[in-house]
Amino acid sequence: MRPRFVSRSKVSSIDDTSHHDDRRSDARADVAIWVQERTRDALYFQRASNLSLGGVFLEGTLPHPPGTRVELDLELAHGPLRVAGEVVGRAPGGLGMAVRFVELGADERAVLAACLEQS
Repeated sequence: MRPRFVSRSKVSSIDDTSHHDDRRSDARADVAIWVQERTRDALYFQRASNLSLGGVFLEGTLPHPPGTRVELDLELAHGPLRVAGEVVGRAPGGLGMAVRFVELGADERAVLAACLEQS
């Protein structure tokens, strides 16, 4: 299934007391894409509802504690992209989590930017 980019928007409120300003510094696109998430000891299949150069929101999932490091495989229109991330917050009500990209290289950033430009 081809990834779907819906529109650009700002992310809605996420329960988090740290990193608040960092997360909102990049424009976000509403998306409907698959994400494989790996932690140190597990593999999860998630749906992302928004994406930016700074991170992604994984909807409808029980969140990991803030600070948890994850590896994400994003299914983008330009092909799959693997990035490292850190959980920075959870959605009000407890389902869903915000993941900030860490150690994003120039190539990964260029792929993300191209996908976001299409939205």
